[in-house]
Amino acid sequence: MTVQAQGKNIVPRKAKYNQDFIKRSRGEKIFSVCNTIFMVLLLIFLLYPVLNVVAISMSSETQVMAANVTFYPIGFNPQAYRTIFRDGELWHSIFNSFVVSFGGCVLSLVALCIAAYPLAFGQFYGKKLYSVIIMFTMWFQGGIVPLFLTIQNLGLYDTLWALILNGLISAYNVVIIRSYFDSIPVSVVESARIDGANDYVILFRLIIPLSKPVLATVALWVIVGHWNDYMNPLVLVSSTSNQTLQLKLKALVLAAESSTSNLSTLSQTTDHKGVAALSTQVKNAVLVVSMVPMIVIYPFIQRFFVSGVMLGSVKG
Repeated sequence: MTVQAQGKNIVPRKAKYNQDFIKRSRGEKIFSVCNTIFMVLLLIFLLYPVLNVVAISMSSETQVMAANVTFYPIGFNPQAYRTIFRDGELWHSIFNSFVVSFGGCVLSLVALCIAAYPLAFGQFYGKKLYSVIIMFTMWFQGGIVPLFLTIQNLGLYDTLWALILNGLISAYNVVIIRSYFDSIPVSVVESARIDGANDYVILFRLIIPLSKPVLATVALWVIVGHWNDYMNPLVLVSSTSNQTLQLKLKALVLAAESSTSNLSTLSQTTDHKGVAALSTQVKNAVLVVSMVPMIVIYPFIQRFFVSGVMLGSVKG
């Protein structure tokens, strides 16, 4: 029973207490505790390998060879990072990876939206065939040799455009964006058409601004895919000036391993152990260098990640 005083409804203390507090059963409390313990253990299992890689890359040679390094550096030594960043070609390869990742992401989002828009809002003859053609590329692929010959015949071999255009459109991403477009009311598009807007105006000034969550999600996938891509640059790029970060880091690892191999016939001296340890440190430092940019970018897109996929999977 509520009491009215000075124009305001006052809820009795007991009723307000019952609304704000919901008593959980014993089973729910046990489940909550077990779930918390499980998630903490899962976090430890997932976080430990990352911390171990970072720790080995920053530890001293003696501790690395003795396998004493766990999840924190022992005897701080940044020699592996000096070896990596002293190479002038590394910075150029980082620049190439940024151009391919972010330039390819922008062009890919535009192409994906143009490809998904007719599937969601278009009414034209052959729409089913158009959909099948897009899905066909998800089920069947030509392979590396036809891809290489096609890129070579187009005059794109050993250029960054070969990497950008090759990953421009993915059938899976088209389906994701099309599903999100389906969740936008058709009345919004119809009202824009009544006002005289054409399809390009509707797409770029209406649909795309309403689709920021799914576009941010797909952008993350595209950027990570280009950044971590190793096979396509290996096949489609030959000159060092167009190498991406992954190829350059692989070259640094091979150089460190070859230094160890050249000394394998020598006696086990302190210098030889130092070179062997440096090889292990360089491998782990390479992993850190390759994943740091994505770790920095992810928090800015993470809030769109779940909402973009979930909203795109529900039509209504």
